Amino acid sequence: MRHMELRQLRSFVAVAEELHFRRAAERLRMAQPSVSQQIRTLEAELGVRLFERSRRGATLTPAGSALLGEARDLLNRADQAVAVTRATGLGHRGRLRLSLTRSLTGGVAGAIVDAYRARYPEVDLDLTLGSTMHHVEQLLAGDIDAGFVRPPLEVPGLEELWLGREPMVCVLPSGHPLTRRTSVRPRDLHGEPLVWWPESHGPGAWREVRREVYGDPPWPPVDRTEPEEERIVSAVAEGAGISFIMLGRSRSLRVPGAVYRRFAPPEPSMGIAIAWRRGDELPTLTRLRELAAEVAEGRPPSA
Repeated sequence: MRHMELRQLRSFVAVAEELHFRRAAERLRMAQPSVSQQIRTLEAELGVRLFERSRRGATLTPAGSALLGEARDLLNRADQAVAVTRATGLGHRGRLRLSLTRSLTGGVAGAIVDAYRARYPEVDLDLTLGSTMHHVEQLLAGDIDAGFVRPPLEVPGLEELWLGREPMVCVLPSGHPLTRRTSVRPRDLHGEPLVWWPESHGPGAWREVRREVYGDPPWPPVDRTEPEEERIVSAVAEGAGISFIMLGRSRSLRVPGAVYRRFAPPEPSMGIAIAWRRGDELPTLTRLRELAAEVAEGRPPSA
């Protein structure tokens, strides 16, 4: 039994279901002598006859009837093992550890996550949340496979795929003179106290946004730091200063006492990217990068 080959079992099942060697050979797209030889080899290995042959075809012996159900189960399990192995190797099954930044739970990042789940429902998507530099630490430690980040990272050992840029809006306390305008200009903000996130959360993006809003350094100091956008907007509502958040986030984050205003063109913006360890060829990660590129290019994700 240990020497039994799957091809012999497939031939056996075909003959058992057709009860005819020629029809079984046609179904398997094999020559009839090859099918007959495989059945004879199988009978020799088992030491029993599986079929009674006649000019009209073949009938199962009691031993053949006993083998048929077991053979079907074995072949089904083998086919399932092949399918699982192939799907895992292609990245259609398996596990992917992915983390979002707090400011990237919707928008293009959310669209990528939703599209990935829809296209690869058999992948175990382990989704977490953190800051850009937290993701850098997790990636370098091997704790996650990919993370959405605010680029540029400028971190050796990591690669990043830019997904685009998103406009920023100005956050003002209600009653501030600038709230009477439909849009603000960066020069209107000079001298205003600034509430902002710590530089350590994403040094590259922190510098880039300051440059986008204020131009070349020296930049005005940060008067108050807060770890994430809800606390930033709440601090502005309390009168601690002004700030900036992403346009997409401003549409869902509403805090009494805080008012959003778009910038006059050209609007300051912040980059969006996905990062992973350099050289990591995890199949599920490869599929994520491909899908992220589709979404970033504005192509509807294919099924």
